[in-house]
Amino acid sequence: MKFAVLTLGCKTNLSESDEIKRQVISTGGSLVSLGEDPDYCIINTCTVTGKSDYQSRQLIRRALRAGARVIVTGCYAQLRPAEIREISEDIKIYNITEKIHIVNDIIDKNSSNVSDISDRSYFAFRRTRPFIKIQDGCNYSCTYCNITIARGRSRSLEMEDLLCRIARLEEEGFREVVLTGVHIGLYGSDLNPEAKLAYLINNILKNCKKIRLRLGSLEVNELDEEMINLLGHPRLCSHIHIPLQSGDDRILKRMNRLYSARDFFRKVEKLASEVKGISIGTDVIVGFPGEDDKSFRLTAERITDSALTYLHIFPFSPRPGTVAAGMSGEVPGEIKKERMRALRETDRELRLRFRRSQILEILDVIGEEVVEGGYIKGKSSNYLNIYYKNKCFHQGELVEVRIDELFRDGLRGIPAKIC
Repeated sequence: MKFAVLTLGCKTNLSESDEIKRQVISTGGSLVSLGEDPDYCIINTCTVTGKSDYQSRQLIRRALRAGARVIVTGCYAQLRPAEIREISEDIKIYNITEKIHIVNDIIDKNSSNVSDISDRSYFAFRRTRPFIKIQDGCNYSCTYCNITIARGRSRSLEMEDLLCRIARLEEEGFREVVLTGVHIGLYGSDLNPEAKLAYLINNILKNCKKIRLRLGSLEVNELDEEMINLLGHPRLCSHIHIPLQSGDDRILKRMNRLYSARDFFRKVEKLASEVKGISIGTDVIVGFPGEDDKSFRLTAERITDSALTYLHIFPFSPRPGTVAAGMSGEVPGEIKKERMRALRETDRELRLRFRRSQILEILDVIGEEVVEGGYIKGKSSNYLNIYYKNKCFHQGELVEVRIDELFRDGLRGIPAKIC
């Protein structure tokens, strides 16, 4: 039986799709592309913006045209099932909590094809840096966000299960895992006894001796002294994503964000000064209701003058059921586009500035693939694309690379050990 698994949205969705693919392989199914006549197409959707809704619908229509039996899950399916049924009544919809049962419902688990596959054989087709979901849901109530509506309150995975899984990944040769979730800073708050994300990280570092950890997004208030010290650990990637959303306190208050812009940028500067070479990214929402020219200029100026290294920029998209969807002060579409263009230019400048700062540094790089020109392309601890040449290439291997110059979308260097 042939399966296509298509994913939109965040790393949490990618992690959940990985688990679906693992089940497909373990039950004797074949993973194929949409163009290879799959029997089933499982689509893991996103609803973070109106564009995400549109992309989800387009993907569903493509799968139907391909002749597959279509199964839809994820946040868009959770919140907008009626819109999916308008496309076709034949589509099967699974809510988020049922997602892990999709494959079991299709393939008989008692089949003689069932096998206990290794993480290495599973992830080999997918990526060199597996995503490990550590929690789901969120307890915050940002006025623009419908993910809490879709996924509910924070729920943490048991620590022992996570430690065993990551230890197994290390045994099978992986040198990096990405800890992901909807709001990983809340990890452990629902466990008995309570725990903290830092406690989980420390236990992983003690339990595993080689693998490095990369964190997903953290809120600025969750970056306390303990977490900042951890980010300086040699096996915790010097890379963190901290959502800003706006640099104007008036807009932050309307968003129900629980910090001031001043506190945010102070924390960014502290991180940059205490963790050598750290990459600090952020999210910015453009055109939130009530954002006037002054608010936008303040946001742009504070970002430009900061130690941030890249931006993820989103135009405000009113999500049904959220407080912000009913707010006054709508920003016209053309003004949103102008502000998006301005911030994209700022983003290019931030990225270039950071890349230049890493020339002559020695960076730890996970080799991922051989690309045009015979270069090996990899990802550094501080989230840069690094290109180098070496006759000995082992996918997923951790190498030290001395950076020489800007190159393509990243940097080029020479590995410490050449063969």
